[in-house]
Amino acid sequence: MAQGAPADRLVVRNLRSEDEVRAAIPLEDAGYSEEERASGAAMLYRFREAGHLFLGAFDERGAIVGYIMSTQCAAPLVTHESMGTHDPEGATVCVHSVCVSPEWRRRGVALMLLRAYTRSIREYNCRLAAAGSGRKLTRLAMLSRANLLPLYERAGYTVLGPSSVVHGTESWYDCILDL
Repeated sequence: MAQGAPADRLVVRNLRSEDEVRAAIPLEDAGYSEEERASGAAMLYRFREAGHLFLGAFDERGAIVGYIMSTQCAAPLVTHESMGTHDPEGATVCVHSVCVSPEWRRRGVALMLLRAYTRSIREYNCRLAAAGSGRKLTRLAMLSRANLLPLYERAGYTVLGPSSVVHGTESWYDCILDL
């Protein structure tokens, strides 16, 4: 168990296999209600289509303790459509899940992951530029519950206000981080 273990001892990297995605499913289940969480099939689809946007935190045994899962879309904000599709030409990264194992919560893992994720997307943009692709990711966008808004603000996101997206029973707020 992670009792007292600091988040800075974790290894942060992209997920490498579908087995690692399957290991993340219980974290998704623990982090969201049944009507809000992504199914295992949806998580595997997102990994297959946008594995470069799936970042995990792993403990010293190699077990996943947190992750961020995203896709790309052309819209400037997360939409219902973006939750089920990936547009590889889209300039917006739609963050669908930020999950941390219940045993690792309140130890700074989510904030550490969010900051590492922003760095990784900026590095990805540098690789795109170096390859001369002409493409660039311009924004991170997510939906947040009200109680998590301070966390996302500490990670550099701007809260735009209530979202028009209805997903489950709670109200959601649009948050963005322009790159």
